[in-house]
Amino acid sequence: MKLLTPFFLASLLVHASAGEKMNVVLILIDDLSHYGVSAYGAEKVGSAHGLFEDLAFETPQIDRLAEGGMRCDFAYTYPLCEPTRIALMTGKHNIRNFHKPKAQHASDITFGDLFQKAGYETCIVGKWKQSRGTKEISGNDYIFEFGWDEFFCFDLTTEGHRMLHPVVVKNGKRVNTKGIDPETGRRFYGPDLFNRYAIDFIERNQDRPFFLYYSMVLVHDEHTPTPDTEPDSVFDDYDNDYRRHAKAMRGDRPEFFPDMLAYTDKMIGKVLDKLEELDLDENTLVLVMGDNGTKESFTHILPDGTVFKGDKGSNKEGGMHVPLLLMAPGTVPAGVVYEGLVDVVDILPTIAEAAGVDFASSGPVDGISFWQQATGQSRFDHRDYIYTWYNANNVSTDPEHQMTYAFTKDFKRYGPSSLYPQGRFFDLRTDVFEEAGDEKKKVPKRWNKWHFSGLELDELDREQRTAYDELGRVLERYAYVPVDALSVRRVEASFRPGATQQLEVRVLPANATRQGIIWQSSDPSVASVDKFGILTAHKRGEVSVTAFSWDDAMPLADPNFDEYKTTGIQDGIQVRIE
Repeated sequence: MKLLTPFFLASLLVHASAGEKMNVVLILIDDLSHYGVSAYGAEKVGSAHGLFEDLAFETPQIDRLAEGGMRCDFAYTYPLCEPTRIALMTGKHNIRNFHKPKAQHASDITFGDLFQKAGYETCIVGKWKQSRGTKEISGNDYIFEFGWDEFFCFDLTTEGHRMLHPVVVKNGKRVNTKGIDPETGRRFYGPDLFNRYAIDFIERNQDRPFFLYYSMVLVHDEHTPTPDTEPDSVFDDYDNDYRRHAKAMRGDRPEFFPDMLAYTDKMIGKVLDKLEELDLDENTLVLVMGDNGTKESFTHILPDGTVFKGDKGSNKEGGMHVPLLLMAPGTVPAGVVYEGLVDVVDILPTIAEAAGVDFASSGPVDGISFWQQATGQSRFDHRDYIYTWYNANNVSTDPEHQMTYAFTKDFKRYGPSSLYPQGRFFDLRTDVFEEAGDEKKKVPKRWNKWHFSGLELDELDREQRTAYDELGRVLERYAYVPVDALSVRRVEASFRPGATQQLEVRVLPANATRQGIIWQSSDPSVASVDKFGILTAHKRGEVSVTAFSWDDAMPLADPNFDEYKTTGIQDGIQVRIE
């Protein structure tokens, strides 16, 4: 599989037909495995700890996408939400741009930036989580730095509650969610608030192209009753500070998980209904995806009685295999089942290709578009394997928690790690949950998941040995390569106020892993430079423009630290405005 360079990506760019830009609605469900959507075949949900009886369930609204579009049967993410969200928004493996949890830096180019630059109205509603702001910009405003024209979000500066009386910020201003919601006459419920804002955004932008990232807070804990829980008094009188035990999340009662799953389906149905009501459904690509597997407290039960345990936080099947469905009537054929592997990093290039949005300016992208497969233009799988670098919400400089792995639908190989310095290998055809081996160990200090030692390498058969060697070459291909130097192309002519120019920088070596750049102007009032390297002249004067490497500048959006280091790899130019 070829790493997509900006030049190669530009050659693949496909523009929307008939000159009309396609809208995109990306809905991300929080903590749900693929079997949490009934279109994948499960028929009951259960409690791994016996907190409720197995209950029949179905998700008819989400299933509309499977019936009217494409169901992806082998879609995978990271085991935890934040690594997934960084990869989803940027199309890049975490090894390129994940330095620390809750600290995504504004120099990271996201799909919000790309769609905004392409003239789309952009909005995120629901869960944010990726940053807490800087010394100069508070977390309530810093989210604007990622390409959102507007937002209505939870978890910008602090978590608090997300369901009943949630902590919500609307376009930089805290929203009062105490008391009674005037829209419902009942207490404020986060999923309702986010859903209403999403629908309102669609209505207000029905005559222009829009990109809506609907990042749901359902079905993550805290698990609470929904407005549809019966009787009404359960929701209306619920103790939001209740704790099952001293270490439990306030307000969390897992027995309400089935109600929350049903409400998730209801909320997605409202969005689909609104698109149909406004006659936008045929010009809108809708994707529904999970951000990681279902929490280990819950099970999904198939008609034959097979029990699939949720395993959030695990880098195995139960932690990474998620639902992914997409629908665009008239463009994506109805009722298609795609059996090729899909990685979370594939979403950005896919929605960009569908909408005709140029994403070459985001730098090298690890994702591969599967739009040709979704639209029936190709019958071949778009990728042969998935590679992952994972550090379990730890800092990128801490090797203790890092692991790498590459897998196909049949085999999986791990690189060396602190748990198993020799690496591991599994045959997923007979051991999908990776339980082979005489030894098992837990990840130190994080998530306490068991990791088995895998097959004995000297006992592999010919097919296993071939797969082991091929996946080894994949791991070698993605091995970390440090940046040695940057080279900014000199600007030959002077500028006049109001002029712009695209600056160019070479990262050396060309195959360096972290290709991200932080652009800095010595005086933005004279000339400013954005994250894309576009220089804009404002008034007469002279400025120094410097490019810093993500590799050693270590950019962090953290109010307690400097944003990035300025003593490492860099290059710059002098620019005169006349």
